[in-house]
Amino acid sequence: MGLLRGIDYSDPPVLYRGERILALVRKLAATATEMPEILDTEFAASVYYALFLPAPILESPQPQGEPRKRMLQHLLLSSLLASPRFAKIRQHTIADLTASTVASAVFLEALLQELEHKLPRPDAGGASAREGAPESQEANTKEDDDELKRSVEKALDAALDAARQAKEISRFAMSFSAGSASILTLEDSIQDVVSLARNTDVKTLLEALKTIEDTETYIKRRIMRSSRGELDGYEKGSDLERLVPSELVLPTEYFLVKYAERSLLLYRKVVRQDYGPFYVLLDKSGSMMGMKMIWAKAVALALAQRAARERREFFLRFFDSIPYPPLHISKRIHGRDVVKLLEYVARVRANGGTDISRAILTAVEDIASVRSGKKPSDIVLITDGEDKISVELIRRSLAKVDARLYTIMIYGNNPDLRRVSESYMVATKLSREEALKVVMIGS
Repeated sequence: MGLLRGIDYSDPPVLYRGERILALVRKLAATATEMPEILDTEFAASVYYALFLPAPILESPQPQGEPRKRMLQHLLLSSLLASPRFAKIRQHTIADLTASTVASAVFLEALLQELEHKLPRPDAGGASAREGAPESQEANTKEDDDELKRSVEKALDAALDAARQAKEISRFAMSFSAGSASILTLEDSIQDVVSLARNTDVKTLLEALKTIEDTETYIKRRIMRSSRGELDGYEKGSDLERLVPSELVLPTEYFLVKYAERSLLLYRKVVRQDYGPFYVLLDKSGSMMGMKMIWAKAVALALAQRAARERREFFLRFFDSIPYPPLHISKRIHGRDVVKLLEYVARVRANGGTDISRAILTAVEDIASVRSGKKPSDIVLITDGEDKISVELIRRSLAKVDARLYTIMIYGNNPDLRRVSESYMVATKLSREEALKVVMIGS
């Protein structure tokens, strides 16, 4: 019998889940060289399913007595399930694989640190693990029980923020797969997700991104009518290739009248317009420090979401006096791409000068290297720089790759950029409304 009712601990997926969480705990707990005996695969899996399942039920101890190891595991798990903090964590983890895994690993790492000198190690627990319940209960005094419960509470404190942040990261990742048949998973980058869940800069960014919520409501698919496209609805007309079968049951005379009047019910079919890369150039010069940078980064993340929904390649490149290495995400986005995007955006700090011309020309080179066929591309430049640019050179370069430049000027004015831009917007409030205008730009 296992610790939780209804869980088959011999089932390979359950074993895999417990082993994977323990492996993650070992990587996180750099100071721990050896795992305590009670933190085994079964206990790790139990913690995970206690977080993941809607209504976990703890098994009662066997009446004939349990080994000391099992009694300690039962005590820890019962303390876990009874804690008010645990109920708060479960608000973020129920039925969420990523958040449950992250919260489990962080909880067990914190518990490992709390109990490092209070529990028997594998090499010291062989005899005691085989002893019966009476001796175990005598050794396990009420004072020991209270200390274990306090350790559980402290570990839950560490897990609560991680669970909340992991849920937000999971939601952010899911927004990249909205409207597609595939479900984006973060399973192959779970250790990086744990790091992101502890990163205060990521937390700040995701909080700022919430102010641009529901942007998908405003994003329209760029489509063209085609008799050989995908079904998009219904319309009236006389194109017999798209005729809805129910029209064939009409009397012949009535059918011919509707045909003559072009009022037959038809399938409306469309094909998605194909576009080139969506490119974001983000100024990281020293003057962008503070709210400017936070707002600009949040907008860049929202633009990445838009590119994914439009199934376009996405580039993000920071620049100051020089362009920095870009982040490139292909049309087929994976969970690890979302993790890399968050890591990349969070670690950049504002400093340096500003060279806008060089940044734009570098973006044009990137677009030329990946563009196939004549597909229009979009470059969104977010800056507060007022330096001079080479207007004619920029115009020729943009025309060469059929790229449109959209400039977002923060608290400033740049007449040269206004001349070469398809659209020029000045952001003065750094508000949700201004962010939405940027996300919808060119649509």
